[in-house]
Amino acid sequence: MDSVKFGAFIAETRKECGMTQQELAKKLSVTNKAVSRWETGSGFPDINILEPLADALGVSILELMRSERLSVRDEQTSQALSDTIELANLRRDRREFIIAAMWLSAIGLILIALAIFMPSAVTVWTLPLAFCSVSGLGCLLYAVKKRRSGLPSALWFAASGVLLTVPIVQIVILLLMFVMTNFIGCF
Repeated sequence: MDSVKFGAFIAETRKECGMTQQELAKKLSVTNKAVSRWETGSGFPDINILEPLADALGVSILELMRSERLSVRDEQTSQALSDTIELANLRRDRREFIIAAMWLSAIGLILIALAIFMPSAVTVWTLPLAFCSVSGLGCLLYAVKKRRSGLPSALWFAASGVLLTVPIVQIVILLLMFVMTNFIGCF
């Protein structure tokens, strides 16, 4: 695909729609600098942006990929391109999920190893506290990354909320136990 031809097509189509680079960028949840790079041929949009970009410009994905208006729309080819983009997104999401699961598993194994080899340093309270804290923060950072990319992130925010609730509840219980122990010790 010719980046200059692609960029010229985006710029021409955007202007035909009466949009500024800023307005197109806002519709796509990207920066106007990204749109400028596409239009000057300095770069291509991420595969996740192609379908929303085509919708915003009022063209088919096939027209966008060919960088020209087609007199007859080939619905099968457009559908095939849409399916390919969706498949690429699913593969990327699956790969990111596997990487996150591997990190969380590694953290879990480290915590289990600490519990086995250093039992005096690890109490019943610290294992879930550490695991949930690290996992929750990981899910939260991943959710923020997905939201910035304009991708669905609600499930990751929910998972981080659940995981981060566990250590908060544990800390509250520990504080209550400490207060109650000191309060009862006063009598």
